[in-house]
Amino acid sequence: METFTSSTNTSPTSLRSRRAAQSAMTQPLAPPLYEAVGPIVANFPDGLVTVARGYVHSANHAFGRLFHLRISGILGLTVRQLLERLALGPSDISALLAPVPARGDEMELVRVSGGATPQTLRVRRFYIDVGPPRRLGALHALAFIDETPWREAQRSTEVLVEELLRADRQAALGEMAMALAHEINQPLGAIVNYAGAARRTLSGRAIRAGELEEVLLNIGAEAARAGDVIKSLRSFLRGTPQPSNDANVNAAVKVVLGFAEPAMREQAIDFKLNLAANLPLVQGDQIILQQIILNLVTNAIQSMSQPPATLRRLDIQTAREGDSVIRVDVRDTGIGLPPDLGERIFEPFITTKANGSGLGLSIARTLAQRLGGSIEAAPVDGRGARFTIRLPCRREEHARHA
Repeated sequence: METFTSSTNTSPTSLRSRRAAQSAMTQPLAPPLYEAVGPIVANFPDGLVTVARGYVHSANHAFGRLFHLRISGILGLTVRQLLERLALGPSDISALLAPVPARGDEMELVRVSGGATPQTLRVRRFYIDVGPPRRLGALHALAFIDETPWREAQRSTEVLVEELLRADRQAALGEMAMALAHEINQPLGAIVNYAGAARRTLSGRAIRAGELEEVLLNIGAEAARAGDVIKSLRSFLRGTPQPSNDANVNAAVKVVLGFAEPAMREQAIDFKLNLAANLPLVQGDQIILQQIILNLVTNAIQSMSQPPATLRRLDIQTAREGDSVIRVDVRDTGIGLPPDLGERIFEPFITTKANGSGLGLSIARTLAQRLGGSIEAAPVDGRGARFTIRLPCRREEHARHA
């Protein structure tokens, strides 16, 4: 039983005109092969309308359910009348009324009907061959796909991913919290000492011009250093978008080392930094790039908790690979990679550490792929592991060296 509603004019004159139009448009389409098309149209999974000479020739029930229309109420309408009844915008109607290319086409549009939630539709247009004799172009179809639920799910997923990334940033820095607190405490302690020296200088004797200038400059420098640490932390934790789409790899490495250096000192980790000069910028957000590198550095620090202090070493190297790729290597002397894991090391909740969450490497790879890059892991002869990030250069830089 059909339950679709229709606002079609059902006057005798209108019905006679429509029936005449239907008869005129269907008469040339009677070959036996067309009879085989009917079941295909009826069982097509998407909302489908077939059009002959500018009139609606047939429509399946999926189309009726999608737009809450009675099928019998739209047969014989012109395509324009149908599209107007669907409450499509003028520009979308014009695009759908344009001649159909030989290979068909596809477009996306947004339908707003009454006060309902906007509906995102993907519309495909294609010809149906109803020969013999071959009459390509005598009949074409419009397939309507409602992508609104998928888009809403995608938006919800993006929100969840951003929340996960924010939590990951907080967790990564939370593990270094004590060392970072010590890092901030150093300039604050220096300020106290300089202020005490100034107070002693001022007590009980005349002061020469400029005698306190160096002390005051040192106080200012230490206060600025503490402020820079706090500013970097706040920017990273917020994930503040950068004003441009360009990211500096070497700068990101230096910022991350500023976060990680106190923790490395605390664990007596010897580190070596080898940054290539004049590296081009890469496409992406600076905060995302910092998070990728921080996750790998955090992973390396955690992996070196068991070896003796004399064997703990972290090497970070940047280099250019060809004309279009920047490479970052993070190498440690930690517990290494089990040979049976392979690429599974990047899967969520896979970890080789007793207290690891199993998310750091998975998130790092996801973020690298978001920037158009990749991350690979490989064991190191003797001890440890090497993680390699590859990121594409900015398009302008690539073109300049092509």
